[in-house]
Amino acid sequence: MTPEKILVAPSPLIAIVDDDSGVRGSLDSLLRSAGMRGIGFAHAEDLLASTFSERVACVVTDLHMPGMTGLELQSEMTRRGCAAPVILMTAFPTEAAQNQAMAGGATAFLVKPIDPDALLDAIESVLP
Repeated sequence: MTPEKILVAPSPLIAIVDDDSGVRGSLDSLLRSAGMRGIGFAHAEDLLASTFSERVACVVTDLHMPGMTGLELQSEMTRRGCAAPVILMTAFPTEAAQNQAMAGGATAFLVKPIDPDALLDAIESVLP
C-alpha cells in the first residue's frame, strides 16, 4: 500500500499596503493567526512595481499615504486589469472617500483602529 499525497492549497496571499511599519506588522500577525500570508509594502508604488500585484488574493491598503493614495492604487489596479479585491482603511474617514472607494469597487472601507474581526470577515468574503 502506498501512502497518498495530500495536496494542501497554499494559504491566501494578502498584500498589506501602509506607510506605517507597525500597522503592516500588526496586520501580518493577524493574517498569520487566521491561516493567511501577508506581504507588506510601504508604498502603493512598491506593490505595483512588484510581481505580487498579479498574485495576491486581496489588497488591504491605507487611504492616506505619501505618493500614491489608496484610492489611486485601487484605480491603477483596475486600469491594469488586476482582479484582486481591495479593502481600504483610514484613520480619517470621509463620506466622499468612502463613496469613491465603494464606487470604484472596494470590498470594504474600514476605519482605524481596525476591528480585527471586521477585517478578517471582509477578506474572507472575497476569497474563493
